[in-house]
Amino acid sequence: MTRLGIPASNRTRPQGYEFGVRTELHFHLLPGVDDGPSDIAEAIELAQMAVADGTGRIVATPHVRSLRVAELDDRIEQLQARLREARIELEIRGGGELSCDDVGSLSDSELRALAHGPRERRWLLLEAPLQPTEPGFAVAADELRGRGYEILIAHPERSRSTPLPQIRSHVAQGACLQINASSLAGAHGLEAQRVGLALARSGMPFVLASDAHSRARPPLLTVAGARLAAAGVNPAVVAFAADTGPERLLADGLPRAGSAPVLDSCCRQ
Repeated sequence: MTRLGIPASNRTRPQGYEFGVRTELHFHLLPGVDDGPSDIAEAIELAQMAVADGTGRIVATPHVRSLRVAELDDRIEQLQARLREARIELEIRGGGELSCDDVGSLSDSELRALAHGPRERRWLLLEAPLQPTEPGFAVAADELRGRGYEILIAHPERSRSTPLPQIRSHVAQGACLQINASSLAGAHGLEAQRVGLALARSGMPFVLASDAHSRARPPLLTVAGARLAAAGVNPAVVAFAADTGPERLLADGLPRAGSAPVLDSCCRQ
């Protein structure tokens, strides 16, 4: 099967690791929770669009400030059941998108419910602030590390208050970047697209995610991968970012700084 405009025979995978299921790590799919789908019909339509884009697994990541974490498992089960009824072959897992001011208000059990990866390699999706006046990213990231988690930085290309040196500092401590496919497709303007491409070429480890919300903000992994390929990004980097990397983060987690790396050289330019 061809993915991201790259023939399967030409795609490079990490040694000893085979691609199984294309996985989205940042996707607003739960109905009636945040600014994602308003009802189950919209959620089903969005799920169908994801499957059409080649995705087989989604981590549903509602804005945590809009969610009662104790309800997450039940909401995931309900949505999964409705997708089975609609014969949509899509696995749903629970997660959440943390804003900087969410972190201090969450209990240890709530963070565990939102995290992914094996013990000692657990990680959480932390939003790089979208408003220039929003403070606290470094404080929130440090708190999460202090509580035993590494971070996947959501859409850093859209954050005017998170400069490149700060991003590099977090990556040096073990973080990974999550670049929005919608940014690379131009949906958030030319500056976000430019910065997204620059981050993809920077050598820092990254994965792609759609950060889809609705028909107006749909799944775009295939489009984003094609944009990266057209911009000359190494095919192995593109394949890792969209196909093997997200699945691998779920299975293997993120190591703390100084540990043996999980994200090997094929995710770098």
